[in-house]
This record gives sequence, structure tokens and C-alpha cells, in this order.
Amino acid sequence: SIASPVLGNILQQSKVKNGFKYIKIPGVPHEAVYAFFRFLYSSCFEEEDLKKFVLHLLVLSHSYLVPPLKRVCEYFLEQGGLTKENVIDVLQLARNCDAPRLSLICVRMVVKDFKAITSTEGWKIMKRANPALEQELVESVVDEDSRKQERLRKVEERKVYLQLHEAMEALLHICRDGCRTIGPRDKVLKGSQVACNFPACKGLEALVRHFSNCKTRVPGGCVHCKRMWQLLELHSRMCNEPDLCKVPLCRHFKEKMQQQSKKDEAKWKLLVSKVISAKKALGPFSARHAGLL
Repeated sequence: SIASPVLGNILQQSKVKNGFKYIKIPGVPHEAVYAFFRFLYSSCFEEEDLKKFVLHLLVLSHSYLVPPLKRVCEYFLEQGGLTKENVIDVLQLARNCDAPRLSLICVRMVVKDFKAITSTEGWKIMKRANPALEQELVESVVDEDSRKQERLRKVEERKVYLQLHEAMEALLHICRDGCRTIGPRDKVLKGSQVACNFPACKGLEALVRHFSNCKTRVPGGCVHCKRMWQLLELHSRMCNEPDLCKVPLCRHFKEKMQQQSKKDEAKWKLLVSKVISAKKALGPFSARHAGLL
């Protein structure tokens, strides 16, 4: 009664037969019942019995309200007791035995190895007996795939914003400090100067050289020049010192902002916020491992 109040009540209400009170525990092997009662009296179990009868013991511990044994069964299954062959059975038992954590682990396993699990006998039986659960699991797989695609999209998007931040750093570096092979007109670079620490400079140098020599150059007239115009405007929107800035057209774009439509202004503000957020997400570490263009 102390170990299982439910079992204690059943024993009190049972009828006497041949001087003994008897109760029936149907649906499980007698070895499992033996292991169950051993746990009631000693809180001990044989490892082999647990491996062999863990599903039966889970049902018994839930039915007769024995939380310690239920925790043992759940832990055993969570820590390696789940297989492709039994995960569907365990999932259904976990739902019926009020084991939400075990149920969640089962669903995650099904989603992770869906193709292999759908070929098991357990899945085929569940598909016939419980089509609603099959539909739920299929939807979980679809949802997880959608979330995975969304995560990949955000990773790629963040990579682009980091590259843009690198480009802003390199552009400012080129125009203000001067790079090894390209730099401001008022600075003479020494031949012994060390290699540039801005990886984005290599891509920007080629773009700047093209921009300075291109005959078309007008915005929209050349794909490469259009990209340069966009980088210059992005820098201008992120620059806080346009009067002192050495990046070309910085002040020009600041003045141009006042003439833009609200729609264009909103797009640029969103881009600036995304670039700044991507940089802040790295904390104190630099993102200069990213390439450019």
C-alpha cells in the first residue's frame, strides 16, 4: 500500500479465496509481474529484467501509480533504450502513460530517421490502427523540414549581412588609411607595408578599380558600378561623420536621403539594421573570416 496506493486499494477490495486474497494482472508476462513486485518491496531490479520487460514495467508503474519505477523505465528508454523497431510502440505507450518527455524524444527520433522507421513493422501496425498518429508524425516531419529550410535561409541571410559589414569596414579602411595596393591620393604607401588585415579589400579593390575606369558608371548602367553605388550609399547611411568622412560621395548620399520616397527609405533602414544586428550577434569577435562579392 505504501509503494502503490492503487494496488493497496485493489487488494483491500479483493475477495478471499482459500484463505488468500488474489488479484489478476492481465496483459503482461508473469516474469514482468515478478520484477514489478520485487521493485515494490525492495526498490531494486535486475538489469536484464529491465531490458526485457521495460515496456511492460512502464505500463505497470503507470497503472498502479509507482512513480519511482516509472522514472527508471523512462530514463532507461531515453538513454539508449529506443530503437527504430520499438520507437513507435514506445511513443504510443508514452502517450497513454502520461510521459511527455519520453513522447517528445520519440517524436524527435521519428523525425530524424523517418524513412527507416516507416519501413518497420511497428509503423505498419500503427498506420492501420492509429491513422491520426501517422498523420501527426508526417506533419511533424514536414514542419521540421520547413524549420530546417528557414534556419538555413537565415544563416545564408546573416552571412550576406556580415559580408556587407566587412565591405563597409574595408571601404573605410581603403579610403581613410590606404591599403597595400590601393588607397587615398594623399598617402604614399611603403613597399614594406604588411599584408592587409581586411579580407574584403581584395574584392573591393577590383570593384573600385572598375568603378574608377568604367565609361558607363551611371547607376543602373553597369552591374558592377551599380553594386559600388549601393555600397557607397550603404556606407553613407551607416556613417556618423559625413563632414569628416573620406569615403567618396558620403555627404552626397546623406543629402539624397531627404529626397527618397518613404518606401525606399524604409528598405534602406531595414538593411542597415540587419547589417548592424549581424555584426552585434558576433559579440566581441570579428567576422573577418567571411569573403566578399
